[in-house]
Amino acid sequence: MPEQYGGAGARGAPRRGRVRGWLRSSAWLSLAVAAAVAGCGAPAHHPAATKSPAPVAAATTTPPTVPTATRASVGAADWYCLSAPERRALFLLRGPGRDHLAALSIGTGRVAVILAHQSSGSLCQWWPYARSLAVRFRVVAFDFDGLGASLPGDGNYPGEVAAAAQWARDHGARQVVLMGASMGGSAVMVAAARLGGAVAGVIDLSGPADFAGMNALGAARRVHVPALFGYGTLDLGFASDVRHVRAATAARVKPVVAVRSEDHGVDLVSPGIGYAAVRAAVLRFIRAVTGS
Repeated sequence: MPEQYGGAGARGAPRRGRVRGWLRSSAWLSLAVAAAVAGCGAPAHHPAATKSPAPVAAATTTPPTVPTATRASVGAADWYCLSAPERRALFLLRGPGRDHLAALSIGTGRVAVILAHQSSGSLCQWWPYARSLAVRFRVVAFDFDGLGASLPGDGNYPGEVAAAAQWARDHGARQVVLMGASMGGSAVMVAAARLGGAVAGVIDLSGPADFAGMNALGAARRVHVPALFGYGTLDLGFASDVRHVRAATAARVKPVVAVRSEDHGVDLVSPGIGYAAVRAAVLRFIRAVTGS
């Protein structure tokens, strides 16, 4: 496998902005988003009508255009990015400790790709890109605890990645590839060090060397499975972190795809925003390490 994948690559429409965030969302943010989803499609408020001598019939309301979020709804905060079948497929993933994480599996097959999102985000950051992967593989995405539609937990993000990988194996996957963006990139590197040969490979897009107690640089020295690294060369701070983590990685097979861009994490692969060269490198890597 080549050690360097090609340069700038074709990209889609103009960049809509970088997905980046380094403040961890609170449970209040998750509830706020869920409330926003619940309100979509509700009638607008109007001033009271002037008094009229004739009886006035009660106004009818327009049904909401999306399902109403309730306490019992799974992943309601993520509904805005999902189709109706995807909403129905949401489930609670049992994570480390007492964590129960909003999760979704799409696609089928014996190869599973686990998607770990960025900070202050959710599994929706991977949509619609996840659907293109699901054409060929099973894709399992989830919200880290305290983010998206998942309630706060103990913050063991690498353990949550491992829980998603175990779920995929329990549901028919024979080979698992971990893929993370930014904070998720740090999480998958630490998880890969812990899981060893239980995973076929790991993909780190713009992951910092150390974040939220996850020392990806230190973990890299224990990662012996193939690892793909992707980053924007103008993504200041993160570009050098990715290069250092890659250099420290014990794996003999560790290709890299770098593009001349400030784009970060999921923006490198998002359709219409990212780069065809990065998407092609990811697909080529997954096929190579799984023999699919």
